[in-house]
Amino acid sequence: MSRLVKESEINDIIFEDLPSDDDSISSIDNSDDDETYLPKLSVPTCPQFVVVESSSSSDIEEEDVEIFNIEENRSYILPSPKKTRSSRRINQNEIKNNKCVTKNHRTLFPPIQQNFEIRENEELAVPLPDENVIPENGSFQQTEFIDPIWSKKNNINIEIVPFDCSQGPTNILDTINEITPLSVFKLLITDEIINYITFQTNLYANQIYLKNGKPYSETNANEINDFIGLNLLMGIKKQCSYRDYWSSAPDLHDDYISNIMPVNRFSWLLSHLHLNDNSVIPKKGDANYDKLYKVRPFLNLILKNSQAVYNPNRIVAIDESMIKFKGRHSSKQYMPKKPIKRGYKVWALADKYGYLWNFDVYTGKSGDTVEKNLGARVVKNLSAPLKNKNYFLYFDNYFTSYPLMSYLKSNGIYACGTVNMTRKHLPQLKDDKSLKQGEYDWNTDQFSISIIKWKDKRSVSLLSNFHNPTDTDIVPRRAKDGTLTMIPCLKILKDYNENMNCVVKLDQNKKSCQIDRKSQKWWHRIFFHFIDIAVINAHQKLKNTSLLYLTLFVWKNRLTNRKYRQEEDVQNAAQEKKKLELSGCVQYVTFHFALQKTETVLLIIISKTGK
Repeated sequence: MSRLVKESEINDIIFEDLPSDDDSISSIDNSDDDETYLPKLSVPTCPQFVVVESSSSSDIEEEDVEIFNIEENRSYILPSPKKTRSSRRINQNEIKNNKCVTKNHRTLFPPIQQNFEIRENEELAVPLPDENVIPENGSFQQTEFIDPIWSKKNNINIEIVPFDCSQGPTNILDTINEITPLSVFKLLITDEIINYITFQTNLYANQIYLKNGKPYSETNANEINDFIGLNLLMGIKKQCSYRDYWSSAPDLHDDYISNIMPVNRFSWLLSHLHLNDNSVIPKKGDANYDKLYKVRPFLNLILKNSQAVYNPNRIVAIDESMIKFKGRHSSKQYMPKKPIKRGYKVWALADKYGYLWNFDVYTGKSGDTVEKNLGARVVKNLSAPLKNKNYFLYFDNYFTSYPLMSYLKSNGIYACGTVNMTRKHLPQLKDDKSLKQGEYDWNTDQFSISIIKWKDKRSVSLLSNFHNPTDTDIVPRRAKDGTLTMIPCLKILKDYNENMNCVVKLDQNKKSCQIDRKSQKWWHRIFFHFIDIAVINAHQKLKNTSLLYLTLFVWKNRLTNRKYRQEEDVQNAAQEKKKLELSGCVQYVTFHFALQKTETVLLIIISKTGK
């Protein structure tokens, strides 16, 4: 059965009050009724009006209400279908001019909610891209980035400031009484590091003892020194297993190594060697969580000592270096185009002689977020100590970008590197097919940052902030029939090829007689890698000076050999004594005998006066 519904019943249903208590299924947002409610930001899309409610409107039987038409973006005054309190439309400008006083008010068009306030004559801060976030003394600051204006008509204004920083070994060498491979090596692997390793190893052994009750004998600094020396010597005299040096087979047995330390003691040190306390290691998810926690103190000390004893050459380069490791760890990287395809990646800054002056072990992305502009961040962090010192810095296309070049130039670093032409802010150069062998194209911006593309068998593009793109040279090229021809080549490319191999020299030197010890402990590879690095840095530190020159192999051999002092050093000291006597510079000569274990070592100390 159906019946006719009256108009008043329809109005009662439409305008029925909804429950607003907390226990109801539905609720009403009553923030509009709050007199203290003020929106932080109001961005209206059309003229805004306020409905003013009057307390005396109850006597009025008819009232008009304002209805907003979304399609026409306009407001209309229409009769209300239900008797309500009277209201009239007031423009927002009247409120600003204090032409009316309101008791309760609400906006017909809700403002856009923001989490910040806008004041008068204040502009919104626009976040800068990641490429423009630069490190400053360990922190990051924002710098303004200006888009380049590329044109060959721009003036090329390049001024190379003279280099006035010291290079080579620091004054710390003056504190050494006798310059030997061991004394220079101890400047990097200091007694502080040895004592720290000794303490952490004994602490770890004691923690194991508390668990299983197995007795042990504590180690000491001299034993840790012998342990590191034996590992260096095993890199020179390689065997399939370290136990072969103590083998009973006469063709495998090594008297020199077996007389220094028993095999069981060497095995105990290898299994109990430790660099940090496991009992306070931060768990994953903590603020202080570090994937390299087990080796972090050792790496910090090595880095501090490497920078304290040596000032890098003006020519430096940043590149990737790999530590071979095939085990399981979240920091392990896979690089199929590298000679070492699996292992830990190390960002390295080395000078032209192959001295590792700054480094950072890459641990992968943090969390689930992928870091943008990783190459630029690495270059900024590693080159931060070189700011405003006019160094020449080289890197490959993994790191190169225009914002990075602009940042380095503004901080007093001359930089050059190959670049991928698909990077942002780069101009359009000639196509590869339109260039023949020896031809090139170039462009420059308003800050004299230049980009070039040169064609040999393939095209190569470079970006530089201190080269003139028009400077050329000639290089020989041999054709298939054997004829030799000279083709033009840009000096920027020739300069890059000569100076980019700094980290390559470091890897080549390390590969010679390195400690190649396999281990189930993931951090052993990192520890022995930087022991090798300390040997290479100690050798490179004095290689180009007149104080002491030895080949790397002889350097390592003397570093681990106790008996060479009885033979070569005594003969050299006698020859030096004879020369000094003839020159009249000898004041006195004394002989001292020192007993080390079962060996008698002859030490000759010569004090001289004069130049």
